[in-house]
Amino acid sequence: MSKPNTNVNTFKKSIESTIKAISKKSDVNILFGSDNKSSYQNVNLPEVNKDKLYKSKLSIRGKSDSASLVNRYHNNKIHQKMSPKNLETKVIFDEIEFLRCELLGSVKYPGIKKNLLDFDTEYINEKITENIKLSKPETFKLFLKNNILGLDLYNQLSEVGDPIINSLNKELKNKKIQILDKISNQKEFSIEVLKLINDVIDQNVQNENNNNEKNDDNSEEQENLDQETKKQTEEYQSFEITDTAESQSTDSLENDESLNEVGSEEESSDYNSSSRNDFKDSIETHFKYSIYTKKFDSVTNADKLCDAEEASKLRKQLDKQTEKLDSTITILANKLQRKLLSKQNRWWEFDLEEGILDSGKLARIITTPESSLSYKKEKDTEFKDTVVSLLIDNSGSMRGRPITIAAISTDILARTLERCGIKVEVLGFTTKTWKGGKARDTWIKENKPKLPGRLNELLHIIYKNADAPVRRTKKNFGIMLKEGLLKENIDGEALDWAYKRLNARSEKRKILMVISDGAPVDDSTLSSNKSNYLDNHLKYIIKSIEKRGSVELLAIGIGHDVTRYYAKAVTILDVDNLGSVMSKRLINLF
Repeated sequence: MSKPNTNVNTFKKSIESTIKAISKKSDVNILFGSDNKSSYQNVNLPEVNKDKLYKSKLSIRGKSDSASLVNRYHNNKIHQKMSPKNLETKVIFDEIEFLRCELLGSVKYPGIKKNLLDFDTEYINEKITENIKLSKPETFKLFLKNNILGLDLYNQLSEVGDPIINSLNKELKNKKIQILDKISNQKEFSIEVLKLINDVIDQNVQNENNNNEKNDDNSEEQENLDQETKKQTEEYQSFEITDTAESQSTDSLENDESLNEVGSEEESSDYNSSSRNDFKDSIETHFKYSIYTKKFDSVTNADKLCDAEEASKLRKQLDKQTEKLDSTITILANKLQRKLLSKQNRWWEFDLEEGILDSGKLARIITTPESSLSYKKEKDTEFKDTVVSLLIDNSGSMRGRPITIAAISTDILARTLERCGIKVEVLGFTTKTWKGGKARDTWIKENKPKLPGRLNELLHIIYKNADAPVRRTKKNFGIMLKEGLLKENIDGEALDWAYKRLNARSEKRKILMVISDGAPVDDSTLSSNKSNYLDNHLKYIIKSIEKRGSVELLAIGIGHDVTRYYAKAVTILDVDNLGSVMSKRLINLF
């Protein structure tokens, strides 16, 4: 009888610690079962339903993550300054500001993105089941989130969303890039959002006038508008930051420049300037590349692909292969480590007025008595904190010797770089099935529309997170050898995914190394679109990354020439040379 209570209490404690960690505010109070608004000091969440624990958890996780991000990224001073007076516009404006905070967190924390998506999906489905329409603010927020994050909720939103969705869809096409570019700057983001809201509302009014001849109800609708929006303000404005210091100074705000500095100070530490382009880098934004459905796509940790026993066996299999290359590996690892560590050696600053006496220059005092004593000081060299991401092609053509060498090389590099204080992320990409699977089946059931875009189910794999130590993820590298894992490869989307993960990190230097054995191949996609469809998309993504320059991109082609895609690339014909080539490329970078 006590087990449900224990589960509930454990869940509540985990939520409390998560909120404090994400918001970076240890003094925030978390209250369950409170109907009050969340504030700077309090986050109020619904009570956990013991009878419907799963559904209750889903709702609370979504709301708690959202509240945490608002507490972290929202500046109420700026918000109050920019907030419109019109009540309807204000409610929408508030919702989109909360969305901005959620988007910043979704890039930095993939787990949060999933929680928010699960919550939104469940919420929309409930509305569909109960045949209840979403309000304008809800429609605005959810449509923007769906569009920016590339979610697959448009059909559901169209079904229960406010009619304003049609106007929003039209206006967003022209303003999306400007909005995304300002996402990390609250003030500039607010300016762009207000333009969008006003244009959408104006467009919506025009549509109503053109399509609806029953204008007799308009006056009544307008009379009830204030009452409706007031209700929405209470219902949907989940949090209102009320930092005492901020609220007291709101009336005495200085110029707009000072606001800008206040608003972006914390954000810039977590979300650097190069990361502003992260949303702009999504496939949907710039490239005419379509995806028939994302419903069956997956991003998973490698340890979820098999049980612990199989993972141990695969790791032992990899270790046996590694033993044959021990001498070569040791030489490469030591060479790479020496090279990297040499960049962090201390150096001396000479001819100073104070410090450690420079004994090497004492002799000149005898030859030149008027010379003063010389001092020196030991100084650390500036070594940029660095993160390296290894993106491994897990396609069927890599089966056998290539994937084995890739796994061995990755293992060695990860350990070596970790010793040098450099964080390493290891990612893989393939598809769930051959020739389309459920995605293609859906396309067939819908009478095979022409040029459907990508028609397979993506499987993106995280073998090692950048923040995870190698000792905890060691087994995962062996999973690359798992029978049946390697299928087809859609390189463009994988590269876009890896780049966004890397670009969202706070390290000053970011290096993305791609290991592939050739061009992207997916039979279902290529048979239903132009033959160069995936090829052109890969070229576009590469060009976009190289042009921005926030991430250093290089590639190693195994048995195939990849220089036609990547500006910095090398092709190796003997797969056994992969380890040495990878090491040399990294050494050259440093």
